[in-house]
Amino acid sequence: MLAGAVAAALLASGCSVGVRRQAAPVGVGLLTVAEVARATDRAALSPLAWSPDGRRYAYGARDGVWIHQISDRAGTRIAIGEVVTAVAWSPVADALAFVDRGLLWVLRPDGKGQRRIPLRGIASRPAWAPGGDRLAVVVQPAPASGAAAGSQLWWTGPDGGIVRQIQWYPAKRIAALAWFPDTLYLFVGLAVPGEEATSEWWRVRIAYPDFRMLNRPPQPALDPVLSPDGEWIAFVGMEAGRERAYAARTDGSALHPLSPPARRITGLAWSRHGDKVAYAVVLDEAGAEIHVVAVSGAPDRVVASTRLEFPDPSAALSLAWAPDDGHLAFGTNTGSFAGPIWLVRFERF
Repeated sequence: MLAGAVAAALLASGCSVGVRRQAAPVGVGLLTVAEVARATDRAALSPLAWSPDGRRYAYGARDGVWIHQISDRAGTRIAIGEVVTAVAWSPVADALAFVDRGLLWVLRPDGKGQRRIPLRGIASRPAWAPGGDRLAVVVQPAPASGAAAGSQLWWTGPDGGIVRQIQWYPAKRIAALAWFPDTLYLFVGLAVPGEEATSEWWRVRIAYPDFRMLNRPPQPALDPVLSPDGEWIAFVGMEAGRERAYAARTDGSALHPLSPPARRITGLAWSRHGDKVAYAVVLDEAGAEIHVVAVSGAPDRVVASTRLEFPDPSAALSLAWAPDDGHLAFGTNTGSFAGPIWLVRFERF
């Protein structure tokens, strides 16, 4: 069933290596905005997850998991839930993962094969490996469980048949999680409990003890995001009391700003090629701009302006590039806030 479908997808992807072609990256200065349009009729709760081909997207709401075609605002509910705060779509395998009230589930995009992954604690931040055969997740043990303080790292397969804890016990909270492209190591950002900014970045191997701290962030870093090629980390820092987006290589070199200082910056998202970063500038409690910038830090372009449907002085936005960079999704659907999803459509390259 789900395992068989995943295996077939992986075999198919392996057979196509060397003949599959991806669109070449397009510079920020050459991006042409064709349309900015509302994409959903309902309020999404989780950040959006794109299908591998970029023709569909999924998200969580307060009534379950929904999938849309690009031009379908109504969508189809594939799973019933109550508070779906995170959704992840495997980049290769025909599988989705989602978190509902702290429980982790996997299923196929047609809604079949749904299975709960047994974890001892509250799950968050599900992240598929680039090969689609492993799913990493952060688990916060229950206070009365007797587990060591701090977050735990677990991984499983697309069918949930194997569930393993990574034997690493940080005393801090895991606030960022992503895979390096070799699928052997995880990028982990740690924050002091009760704080949002990360103060440590780690490279963690999933198979056996191999933990290496990367160069510490040059300052407390919000929302660190690893680039798809594993070479860069984008993050938000403070400068003279205002926020600013930065990029730095994983070895700590080449630190440079991506944005001018602003009241608030949120939603950093890398394009698939790792040549561009999108981010949102929150202007006030009801207005925001969507920017795109080259990893070099220039040029910077505003590709959309939006008025928040549910104004809030602490509102944040989430952003997600489609795999072909043809669309950029944004909205207040962060897992904590809810709101409609909007799509920026760029001219086909």
